[in-house]
Amino acid sequence: MAIKLLASALAAALVLTATPQAQAADTPLSLSLLRGGAVAADPVVAGDRVYIPTGRVIATWDYSDPAAPLRVATSGPADAAINGLALHGNQLYASWRGYDGSSGVAVYSLADPAQPELVGQTEDYVAADNKFLLGLAIANDHLYLFDNNHGVFVSDLADPAAPQFAATGITGVPTQYSRIIASGSTIYGTGRNWLGGTVLDIYDASNPELPTQVAGNGVDGLDNFSLAPEPGFVLGTGNQLTLYDLNASGQLSKRGWLDIPPAITGVRVGDYAYSFGWGQGLDAWNIADIDAPVEAGHFDIDAFAGRRVVRSGNLLLIPTDTDLLQAVDVSTPQTPTRVSTSWLPVGIAARDIAMHGGSAVLVQPNYGLTVNDPQTLAPTARFEVDLPKKLESRSFEAIAMSGDIAWLASWGYGLVGVDLSDPAAPVEAGRMAFPFAAVLDVAGQYAYVAKWTNGGLFGVADISNPAAPTLVWQGGLSNQPYALKVDGSHAYMAESNESNTTADGGLRVFDLADPAAPVEVSHLNADCGNGYDLAIDSAVSLLYLACGTGVQVIDIADPAAPAVVGRFNAEDNGQYTRVALHGDRAWFADNAGVHELDITDPTQPTQVKLTPLGHQGAQRLYATDDDRLFALGGNTGVHVFTAGEAPEATPLENKVPVTALSGAAGEELLFAIEVPAGARMLNILSYGGSGDITLLAKRNGVPTEGDADGRSSRPGNSETIRITNPAPGTYYIKVVGVKAFSRLTLQARY
Repeated sequence: MAIKLLASALAAALVLTATPQAQAADTPLSLSLLRGGAVAADPVVAGDRVYIPTGRVIATWDYSDPAAPLRVATSGPADAAINGLALHGNQLYASWRGYDGSSGVAVYSLADPAQPELVGQTEDYVAADNKFLLGLAIANDHLYLFDNNHGVFVSDLADPAAPQFAATGITGVPTQYSRIIASGSTIYGTGRNWLGGTVLDIYDASNPELPTQVAGNGVDGLDNFSLAPEPGFVLGTGNQLTLYDLNASGQLSKRGWLDIPPAITGVRVGDYAYSFGWGQGLDAWNIADIDAPVEAGHFDIDAFAGRRVVRSGNLLLIPTDTDLLQAVDVSTPQTPTRVSTSWLPVGIAARDIAMHGGSAVLVQPNYGLTVNDPQTLAPTARFEVDLPKKLESRSFEAIAMSGDIAWLASWGYGLVGVDLSDPAAPVEAGRMAFPFAAVLDVAGQYAYVAKWTNGGLFGVADISNPAAPTLVWQGGLSNQPYALKVDGSHAYMAESNESNTTADGGLRVFDLADPAAPVEVSHLNADCGNGYDLAIDSAVSLLYLACGTGVQVIDIADPAAPAVVGRFNAEDNGQYTRVALHGDRAWFADNAGVHELDITDPTQPTQVKLTPLGHQGAQRLYATDDDRLFALGGNTGVHVFTAGEAPEATPLENKVPVTALSGAAGEELLFAIEVPAGARMLNILSYGGSGDITLLAKRNGVPTEGDADGRSSRPGNSETIRITNPAPGTYYIKVVGVKAFSRLTLQARY
């Protein structure tokens, strides 16, 4: 306690003469891994390979054996979440859109079809600060961009790696398309309008530089949640299966229809159609007679929350919002068969994270959690909570660990405990109804949970018997809770400012002298506005509060009288900001990216780095003891940054030898090579010259004699390290002089 009082007294004695603003930053944080994110565009098929846009990257899957597909590579990141993907020749084009009025196109080379290489990006298709790309399409060897605010733009592909766009005569796109499809000289744009209807617009690109919209169609949005167009025919799916003719002028004509179990989307394969996505299974329909479709069967294929589908030969590939990638054989169309089920690594929108027993546990919003390798984030176990197959009945929001039990806050249900004592086989431990649960923390035998929907409420559950958690206290809240943390004998809540007065929002503190009966003891809103997140340095009684305008450092040595002692003001007034803390660094995330703050002097937080995060904020920041920062970006994916200073190492190129190395006995030389996903072997060789060395290698860290992924210490200079199926990342290679050495050659190849 003396330490806390000393820190508080020191902070109180300091006068804040200036508030550091966002400053020019040094080199951004090193992005060591980016996985997952929303599948917001249709995958692209090319032979046995399937390119799936997930968040900001493209995952390459090999389906040469459909029963055992392999994810063989993950591309470099586009500047924001990808929402359109198209293939032309040896290039993939990906449109992206940020939350800050930015949009652009990333270009990937398929010189190596297994590993798309990012070769260029541009935002310069229009000079505006409110760009809103909906997607793209390729027709007549031209690339078209559809911007909701600014219209349609076109580039020829004479230089495929560097498209140059020009405006067309189309200056606005009336609907926010969710799919844009090209066939020959025709482009179809389909989506939902603001009135809840479903639309299909038709564009003629036979004059490539001057495309024209030739038709606009609207249908009942309850009958058809989505439309799947093709030349001459359109399939509508929703509460109805509807079959339409599409005439040469682009007008729809309704033919046959029937009421069906609700479905999000559908696809046609010859004389059959398949609907899925809303609830259980996949339904098949015989549509040989366009005027009289009939039921053909219901099949137990888990396509719940499937919104997209792509065909590869006789396979339907269905990525779902429950992170599954289903391969369905339709070679016998009346009896579709599941061939394989794969996991989309890290998930489509991981929402929270905790570490447990050497694993990373990720909250997956639409079903529960995954247990993941802490370095590669490869999923090792997946747990789906037994709740109705309705997204509104789920929506997992937060995680808090209590021993081997992961407690989850489910907006659609309440509190769910998952036993991770065997991390390879998670099982449910218990549950408690607390509808609309949004924030959560645990301490001792209690779980503290709060919600806002249908009235604010703060509850305490006794979890001493995980099989039967029991609500023992609840009290009303006047504002929306965004974060909740228990520290010592107090609970701290970051809350919104619903009434737009200083009496609301910011930080609220509860005394837990009786842990089962919180008592509010203070509230602070010193120009914070809305409080969205918080992190606590217990050792010095300081709380870091993420506000819309930046971070406030708050002295909580006396929780009944919290006081702001330091501030970092960001340039923008953002929403849903986040904060994390470790050592002498704090990180603050807003739409501008991740601000790294030096908090050696917590009264004067100073920005030292600013790292882009896909032109939107994070859903969670999480700092680890091994100098990594996890930024969960929701639809942009999970970013893993090296938070500490990167070691100084000489870079190595794949298969390129470095010659004439020399050193004294005991001298060390450090090198580094970036190994991509999908590499099957990393070989590290040294040879030639004279002397005696030892060779060490380690992924994402400097190797030592006692901590290395590979080592070779034979007499002389001829050393070899082989690492089979290396995980992607930076491999550091150390040459250690056992004796003096000279004229040594070093080479790494994968």
